[in-house]
Amino acid sequence: MVVCYLSSGELASARSLLDEMPQKNVVTWNVMIDGYVKSGDLVSARELFDEMPKRNTVSYTSLIDGYAKAGDLASARFLFEQSTERDVFTWSAMISGYAQNGKPGDALKIFLEMYNKNIKPDEFIVVGLMSACSQLGSLILAKWVDLYVRTSSLDISKTHVLAALIDMNAKCGNMERACSLFESMPTKDLITYCSLMQGYSIHGAGEKAVKLFCRMLKEELVPDHVSFTVLLTACSHAGLVEEGKKYFELMKNAYSIVPSADHYACMVDLLGRAGRLAEADDLIKSMPVEPHAGAWGALLGACKIHGDIALGETIAKRLFEVEPTNAGNYVLLSNIYAVKDRWADVWELLASKLKQTAEISRRQSRVREFPILENTSKLQASEAKMCKLKANMAVLGKEAVAALACVESQQQR
Repeated sequence: MVVCYLSSGELASARSLLDEMPQKNVVTWNVMIDGYVKSGDLVSARELFDEMPKRNTVSYTSLIDGYAKAGDLASARFLFEQSTERDVFTWSAMISGYAQNGKPGDALKIFLEMYNKNIKPDEFIVVGLMSACSQLGSLILAKWVDLYVRTSSLDISKTHVLAALIDMNAKCGNMERACSLFESMPTKDLITYCSLMQGYSIHGAGEKAVKLFCRMLKEELVPDHVSFTVLLTACSHAGLVEEGKKYFELMKNAYSIVPSADHYACMVDLLGRAGRLAEADDLIKSMPVEPHAGAWGALLGACKIHGDIALGETIAKRLFEVEPTNAGNYVLLSNIYAVKDRWADVWELLASKLKQTAEISRRQSRVREFPILENTSKLQASEAKMCKLKANMAVLGKEAVAALACVESQQQR
């Protein structure tokens, strides 16, 4: 009955029935916890988990998976470390959780820990591992994983395994292997096409990405918004301005896809890289959606490349509002000033950023109740670094302004 209630979404009725049961076994508890997890109620799931007189691997795995999918990796890892017995599903939940939440290094560490315990991974663990490798972009690591998959008993003919293998090889630069796997597929879908297109784009072969997109259309696959994001990015990286503009219009008119902020950001980057800054600026101003930092950042980067100080200052002000703590935006603008020998503006910008950093540090110290002397010493150390940087930059010249990035990273520690 508990399962029936959960299947129909009646969590309250299922819980009432569970509470009324004179004797509950671990299976009944686990079913209810799984119901809470699938409904997104991790608080109730954890409360019930804590009430359990006895837990098993399923109890831990269900909650670990729920936390990981919700992005609460700290809670997932805590329970993972607490579990005394882990099966392949427990390891899979943790590895996939790290990979899906942009923590590829941690995913790899967990896999190696499992590997050293001689635990045989299943296809889902390997897919999670390949996702982590794709994010890391390491060719050496990708080749090791590829070899491991080929020499294991895993069935790589399964669509999701093969798609992950193509994606990993493409993003890590092994395009020959990615193409070979792609051509071996009896049926190709949008995901595999996009993976290969993205690989071409990342590694400077935008023209091949465009050709692959055309082939996809000939095979009567209907592109979605992701497909066009990948395509427009490829056009931008390859400097294919007219092609990019053509496909942007095709997306809107032929496929009735309303351009997202990401699509507009791709177009701004495309125009900016080609030196068509005024056109890129006009496009941002005409956007029906609010431009995000990616669009402004692309135009600011183009201003640096083409030395447009006036527009760069205007764009930087917008970026400082959108991302006040992103040091990279300050670095870009200071580089623009440095190229034009406007050192007074460089010093003023650095001083402004230092003041902002100090203010953030003070606010954090009040919230966290750091000792006053500790904050003072940190601030003095930052000021000393900035003074030293200024002196060094004056001696070394324009290129030394990039050293700001190093100082900024040290201040974040």
